[in-house]
Amino acid sequence: MRKLLIINDNSPEAKHAAEFALAIAQRVELDLMLVNTFPKTRKAVEKVAAGIIVKGGADLYSYQESKDCPFSEIHNHLKALNELQEGFKPEIEEFDFSGMNESEVIELVNRNHIWMMIKGIGDEAPAAHTKMHLNIHTVLNRVLCPLLLIPARWALKDIERLVYIADLRYCRIQVVRYLAEIARPWDASLSIAHMSAKGLPDMDEKYALTVFSEEVSNNVNYDRLFFNNIKEKNLEKVVDVLISGMHNDILVMVNHRFHFEEIIGRYITDTLPQLITVPLLVFPY
Repeated sequence: MRKLLIINDNSPEAKHAAEFALAIAQRVELDLMLVNTFPKTRKAVEKVAAGIIVKGGADLYSYQESKDCPFSEIHNHLKALNELQEGFKPEIEEFDFSGMNESEVIELVNRNHIWMMIKGIGDEAPAAHTKMHLNIHTVLNRVLCPLLLIPARWALKDIERLVYIADLRYCRIQVVRYLAEIARPWDASLSIAHMSAKGLPDMDEKYALTVFSEEVSNNVNYDRLFFNNIKEKNLEKVVDVLISGMHNDILVMVNHRFHFEEIIGRYITDTLPQLITVPLLVFPY
């Protein structure tokens, strides 16, 4: 069975992202893999009375050996939330990622048929001891699933609108079909926001609608699929309109394609640009 993979660095951002991951898993009917990027926590050392009185009246104490906690706090939190849900209840597994290198992570993701990787992201870089010491671009472009980055400042909600930013002439049908699979359980709208790639002319509105209808819509079985032909060249304005004006809940892009670097930067880092205030779904190149 396909699974969602949650990257857990033991931060508030990870907990926030895990809650949304659970909501997706419940709707799309997928199981969850919670992978920890921090060393496994241990129970606090417990002091117990040994029952011996020494000279001076002081009790003699012994110390129980510390033991590994079987599950993280986020795992237990998700399990509790899951029990409150009616309908499909995902299985939740937990794994240690902390000692893995990039090749091992890639193998784990592909071997377990991961459908989506999910990571919480804050306004500031995480502390060194919780940071995931992996090149996320190396991982992303060698796996068969996208990465969903969820800003901590985004309020959890049902998905109502998704938008895929692309040049329509290079729009990936498999990406649109994947997005329709996310949108369908929420009855959410899905739109293609066409922005001409650098060096290519703008598309005439009538011609663009014809291409969208014949090449995209007819090949994707989803009746809430729409098209926007965007002529604005200022990308900050475009992103602001897509988020604040059109109220899209998830932005979708392909890694290092067309406008990715102009909006996100050369690499995905530990933070998102301030203009990105909603989850960002990035597909492998």
